[in-house]
Amino acid sequence: MAEPSLPEIFSTLLPPLQVPQEFGDRDISDAEVISKLNDWKENTARNLSNLKDLIKQVNGSKLTPQESAKIIAVTAPFEGQGPWVDAESGKLAADILSEFSEPDVPTLTHLLSQHVKPVFQSNPHPSLNLSTGRKLHRPAGGPMATQDFYESQAWKKNPGASNLVAWCVKHIKREDYDRLWYLVIPPVMTLLDDYQTYHKLQGVQIVLELLQRVPKEVLKRTGLDGLLLTSLNTCLGQLDTMETPALIRGAILASLSLILLTTDPGTSRQFDQLCNLLGEGIIGTIWLYSSGKPDSILESLEALPPLIDALGLGCCRYLKAS
Repeated sequence: MAEPSLPEIFSTLLPPLQVPQEFGDRDISDAEVISKLNDWKENTARNLSNLKDLIKQVNGSKLTPQESAKIIAVTAPFEGQGPWVDAESGKLAADILSEFSEPDVPTLTHLLSQHVKPVFQSNPHPSLNLSTGRKLHRPAGGPMATQDFYESQAWKKNPGASNLVAWCVKHIKREDYDRLWYLVIPPVMTLLDDYQTYHKLQGVQIVLELLQRVPKEVLKRTGLDGLLLTSLNTCLGQLDTMETPALIRGAILASLSLILLTTDPGTSRQFDQLCNLLGEGIIGTIWLYSSGKPDSILESLEALPPLIDALGLGCCRYLKAS
């Protein structure tokens, strides 16, 4: 009897690793659903272990870009945070993904176009040209575009999608961002501009990774420097959820990184943007409206030192004479 082919093995091993959409509900109370999800988590460790053994047998370097992308797509959701991740599954996923630590462009292109894009494409970001990744001069869809963007968010039925996007961002080489930009930036902006702070925080964390790798020329040429800064500034006004402290800290650090990356030292443009972050974002928003939220104030204070360093003597304008 002939041994099963690799595609046949994949068809058995990979589907059970898809993260159930019920994990996207952060307030699950149904005992039957909880029991089903716990059973799935127990089976997942065994399935990941089998997948790890298979990859060692076939030698990961001999896999096609399409096969590699399929493996990464079901494994990357376990690298990062999520109620579907436990210590064992996280360790197994890290071991599997170590075989794909330097993915080539064909693999990343297939991963983004066939496994990430379909998840998000039913909710196109109104401020992006999806074929180029450039900022639009005016939102697509007219005055109701933003409301349409928030309706029927099918991507939320794929709770592991943000971890997959994060993995892609971390593994695109600096010189490859230009050609993959139109595929990677739409899901990043969708997360960052979501109305739920939980997803905003995911977006901010991914942006922090993005800014460590993407060339500033890509951001400036596509107009995403301004769009990202506007979205990060919006995050500073989200003051009433459990994610607020982490969101504030991340958004301040991401805004500072973006400003320093895309503006030249000593220019009025950089000075104005830094002043806006401190004056309007932190003092005029967080401190003004968070008097009863000590955790939010603390996180903003802890994020201040690098901003003060960047402003230099410019921060003197915010000192109050006694």
